[in-house]
Amino acid sequence: MAITLSSLVTDLKGIGPSRAKAFERLGIRYVRDLLFHFPRKHEDFSSVTPIKDLQLGRPMTVRGTVKSLKDKSGFYGKRRLLRLYCDIQDETGVLHVVWFNLRFLKDKLTPGTEIYVAGTVEKSKFAPNDFSMRSPSLEFVQRDASQRIHTAAITPLYSETAGISSRFIRYQVKQLFPAIKLVPEYLPEDIIERNDLMGIQEAIESVHFPSSQEQLERAKARLQFDELFFLQLAALVRKKHLEESPAYPILVGSLDVQEYAQQLPFSLTEAQQRAIGEIAEDIGKAHPMNRLLQGDVGSGKSAVALLAAMMTLAAGKKVLYLAPTEILARQQADSFKKYLGEGQTHLLVGAMKPREKSRVISLLTGEEPVCIIGTHALLQEGVVGADIALAIIDEQHRFGVAQRKALLAIEKGYVPHLLSMTATPIPRTLNLTVYGDLEVSVLDELPPGRTPIVTRVLDIEHKDNAIIHMLEELHAGRQAYVIAPVIEDSQVLAVKSARRAYQEIQELFPGIAVGLLHGQMKSEEKEAAMNNFTEGAIQLLVATSVVEVGVNVPNATIMMIEGAERFGLAQLHQFRGRIGRGEHASTCYLVPTNEDGTVSERLQLFATTNNGFEIAEADLRFRGPGEVYGLAQSGFGNLRVASLLDYKMIKLARSEAATILQNDPMLLHHHVLRKKVEQKNSLTHFE
Repeated sequence: MAITLSSLVTDLKGIGPSRAKAFERLGIRYVRDLLFHFPRKHEDFSSVTPIKDLQLGRPMTVRGTVKSLKDKSGFYGKRRLLRLYCDIQDETGVLHVVWFNLRFLKDKLTPGTEIYVAGTVEKSKFAPNDFSMRSPSLEFVQRDASQRIHTAAITPLYSETAGISSRFIRYQVKQLFPAIKLVPEYLPEDIIERNDLMGIQEAIESVHFPSSQEQLERAKARLQFDELFFLQLAALVRKKHLEESPAYPILVGSLDVQEYAQQLPFSLTEAQQRAIGEIAEDIGKAHPMNRLLQGDVGSGKSAVALLAAMMTLAAGKKVLYLAPTEILARQQADSFKKYLGEGQTHLLVGAMKPREKSRVISLLTGEEPVCIIGTHALLQEGVVGADIALAIIDEQHRFGVAQRKALLAIEKGYVPHLLSMTATPIPRTLNLTVYGDLEVSVLDELPPGRTPIVTRVLDIEHKDNAIIHMLEELHAGRQAYVIAPVIEDSQVLAVKSARRAYQEIQELFPGIAVGLLHGQMKSEEKEAAMNNFTEGAIQLLVATSVVEVGVNVPNATIMMIEGAERFGLAQLHQFRGRIGRGEHASTCYLVPTNEDGTVSERLQLFATTNNGFEIAEADLRFRGPGEVYGLAQSGFGNLRVASLLDYKMIKLARSEAATILQNDPMLLHHHVLRKKVEQKNSLTHFE
């Protein structure tokens, strides 16, 4: 039976139902999936080293002769374990090797057999001056050199799962080399030649089994380019499609913008003025705005959104405002009512009674301009398409596929102008990839009067000093947060829960009003806790990550984050942004549960800067975009080879994608590219 790219892996020798299930855990079902399951890294065993020249802790290959083989059986717990002790010699010395449970080797490793072994070099336990290896890869010398894949080569290591080892994947991929000839070249020839790229077939072969480091780097460069090129092409196609869709033009002159800004009780920063000018220009066009407003915590994004809403309402059109949490939706509705009035600003959240919901939704079909503020419940209630001219998404990376598609669904012939906002600063590489189809406005300065926040990483011995400081601030009339990573205590996680912190603080501070806020509370309970804290009835609020975004209490000056290592740096930055909003000095204390090297490095770096962009770059290095920006299921979080931090490659890929679309806007002459773009855009949930 001929193997094709669409053959199931069960058609391959050695893969039955059990291994097929294991492969599915790795996302591998077909032969194509296996060929595109690229190595996560390589170990260079290509140089054969004499035994006397081995170096401790290094991956190395030895060619030698079996001197002796002994086996020893015993129990490890309840499991029977077979150890094979083998001495291998060359002209320079002896290497001691041990394998576990490889019974079949007993009959093959007879004295005098020539073998290669490749593994990490250790000091021998049996002879202090000798070297040893545990469970090294093994191949026999008489084998054809071109068939060696485990030793004396640059060896690929793959993402594994129970029942599927890198050795087994190497074996299967090597057998599939003839099938690589079936992979079609999908990049245009001029792009390949202009950028000196490998052909796709050679790149797949070389990334699995490179003959040299140079060949490996060229293969990776081709595959990295491909991944980023299709991200760029898909983003630019989405952007072009949106530009061809109709929208309500909201005409606002520069003098009008200034008049709206003068209605606010504070002066806009230059960055805010620049952003609102860009938005005013966008919404004046007959195709939809698709703009991302990004700015650090406290940079004044809400004021810009408010002005955009004012302009839209003044033009007689309707506004939708989506907040990530009900707490923030209520807070934003209260804020907008001060400037837009009770009649034009309405709240719509899941906890409202059906009659009240129906009343608010009915406003969208009326003639009067209104601003409806709520959570994703807005979309579930079917309000999209009701003559909405402007949609605002706050913390837009928190919204999923269905919500985004619903917002951009063309109903009544028009698409809303879309303003997305995020307080998680986005490095320039992500601006070009993940957000490549959005125009970007950056608020890169804070309003005057903000005091810098001091951040300290605490060990257990110094926690008492922080508690004393917190008590002093509370007695001075200030307010404080204590953040916990979980609601309830866990037998698995050795971190302090919100409930336990709440109980301990009540005992520790008997005269202080303490509140509790977490995601499992009923909506009215959360609202009551937040209102009491905002109004000062609660002085100290113990909370989970529900306070991460938007909560504005200028009197709060102290924050203590328990289990700080459980949060990413960008999330810690959002927490910290809840304090330092008033005139008083503020302090954020980080209390890690454990302080291994990486934890300490991350938290100390965080403590040294209040710059959100620096923190975002660091968070990307430590955790990757999948976790930081919620991209694991978005089509961006599963890059196999490319990095969203590779600015040079991203720029090249974007330039080539733009050139193709300039010459062939509908991709009519690039059928394979068109098909791949359609597939990419069906998986991608960024507008």
